[in-house]
Amino acid sequence: MINTKVESSAIYFHELRMPLVALAKSNPEHVLEIGCAAGQTLSYFKQRGAKYVAGVEISPEIAEIARTHREVDKVIVGNIETLSLDFSEQFFDLIVAGHVIEHLVDPWATLRKLYFLLKPQGQLIGALPNVRNQSVVLPLLLNGKWQYHDSGIMDWTHLRFFSSSTIAELLVSTGFRVDAIVPEFAGPRSTRANNLTLGIFKHFLAYAYNFSATKI
Repeated sequence: MINTKVESSAIYFHELRMPLVALAKSNPEHVLEIGCAAGQTLSYFKQRGAKYVAGVEISPEIAEIARTHREVDKVIVGNIETLSLDFSEQFFDLIVAGHVIEHLVDPWATLRKLYFLLKPQGQLIGALPNVRNQSVVLPLLLNGKWQYHDSGIMDWTHLRFFSSSTIAELLVSTGFRVDAIVPEFAGPRSTRANNLTLGIFKHFLAYAYNFSATKI
């Protein structure tokens, strides 16, 4: 499911998330992105030497935008949980899933599906909102509020919620080795607060985590 209140022209669909793509190992040849949005990430990898890049996008309107990128080889429209992907096993060096897993009914089954598409020692990178963020924890702790919103960590289309430790559990339980789980902060205020507190409260200040895992 996607948040249909977000217009296709929104920055959300066109943004290249550098903290995430920076986790990719150098020079992947075959790249698959789940939730490829307007194709900016796939174009990034193609421009840096990838031979083949493909994406899955649930929104037909957004997928059409991705197809306008000449660097993108293939865009598949549909829900990754129900799609049968027509790729050979062990075809991809890198799979990207940025801010997708939290929308899935069964993330475990989907990651197992993606596992078989990766080459041995292939890499999975992704991003997930941090449910331990102070904007979620404090209202729940002080006022008993667990309130959904149109966007952000408590986006009403989020079906699953993760902290850094449960991200690690998800990856390990689906056959991956965790290489990195890196907190990401929303703007200079949170970054400054994290620096001033020497990282002690990073798990409460981070709005998301970018992660890297390897197929074992």
